[in-house]
Amino acid sequence: MTLIDNLWVGDPPRIPHVHFMCGVPHFKQCPADVGKEVALSGYSNVGKSSVCNTLTGANQLARVAKQPGRTREINFFALDAAAQYRLVDLPGYGYARVSSAIQHKWRHELDLYFRKRQSLVGVILIMDIRQSLREWDKLMLEWAQATQVPVYGLLNKADKLSKNKALHALKNMSVQWQGADLLQLFSAHHKIGITQARAALARMLATKSVRTLS
Repeated sequence: MTLIDNLWVGDPPRIPHVHFMCGVPHFKQCPADVGKEVALSGYSNVGKSSVCNTLTGANQLARVAKQPGRTREINFFALDAAAQYRLVDLPGYGYARVSSAIQHKWRHELDLYFRKRQSLVGVILIMDIRQSLREWDKLMLEWAQATQVPVYGLLNKADKLSKNKALHALKNMSVQWQGADLLQLFSAHHKIGITQARAALARMLATKSVRTLS
């Protein structure tokens, strides 16, 4: 049985062989470009590490930092023993205390990653439900569209709003989004939308890439 056939096992559900592979500051240091991987992207402090831990069922897999902007490398997590399936935690963009030089470097490395990474089959874009679609979110969507990478959106921290306000925020964001069926409410801490998000991850990993790389 492959990972796609049954990603999660046990109670509580967990990907059994998930483990940290490496963190690299430069695209050229990325591990072998084989198999398939889905990237986690979003502004600093939107909860990318918590989403990574929740999706895999491994609570200590990605370090959850109290200080935003701590993820300054491209971090690779294997989802199977052979590392043929991976989650990739991209540097959190838009953090004000990071110098413009570092932000420029991140943008350059992310541009290389999107244009050159053959095994990239999808992006999970994580946004704070209390924020509108911001500049770097739009840029991420443009990158993905230009490189033919499917994007799935998580409106994280849905527990911070009432149910009615959360649904209203989802409706408003859907107007700006490329497809309402590719966007959902999520909360790592209150276990909102986990099954739906895991299904989206599995679909991405099961998809054959049709990208044209530059």
